[in-house]
Amino acid sequence: MPHSRVQRGFTLIEFIVSLVVIGIGAAILTGFVTPVARSADPMIQAQARAIATAYMDEILLREHGACSNPGSGNRGGWEEVFCYDGLDEAPHDQFGNPIASLSDYTVLVSVAGNAPATIGVNVAHAGGGINYSLQSQRGDY
Repeated sequence: MPHSRVQRGFTLIEFIVSLVVIGIGAAILTGFVTPVARSADPMIQAQARAIATAYMDEILLREHGACSNPGSGNRGGWEEVFCYDGLDEAPHDQFGNPIASLSDYTVLVSVAGNAPATIGVNVAHAGGGINYSLQSQRGDY
């Protein structure tokens, strides 16, 4: 009794060929998805660099001197470089107002040494993989 064409299923060869075609398609698709997912990295790196530079500029404008309570209070009132030591926050402006659009970033400042003081500003992005650091020295003049 001949079988009708409607009742017939896939043959083993047809199944293997379809698996190969799907596998090749998935491999090609992965090649396109990965670069698209990382396409924002240059913008995130540039933003991290701008944040670090802004903090470093602000710190270098301060006097070289001891601070009674470093890393606390409103940055707008800080007058010495050492007041920034231990600062660990999401980006804020110099008056302490948070910048909502930069909430995915974290700024960590360290100040060490005395003559000259070594200042380090590290900016990290919550998405991972982006970590930008600046270092500078500030003399007592």
